[in-house]
Amino acid sequence: MSKPNRPLDREAKRRLAVIRHVEEVTGNVAQTCRYYGISRQAYYIWYRRYQGTGRIRLTAMAANA
Repeated sequence: MSKPNRPLDREAKRRLAVIRHVEEVTGNVAQTCRYYGISRQAYYIWYRRYQGTGRIRLTAMAANA
């Protein structure tokens, strides 16, 4: 089980940066995905994980998508 204050690994930090970029900078998923070179499908998988359980889920699932 993950600890709430566990530091994010490199991939989880990247995923969180992408999500925050949409929320705080562009407000546009397609534009952000092109900028980061990821698919919209990947973004929405990450976003659902983040929405459901926050950053811990991004860390725990980093190797799976």
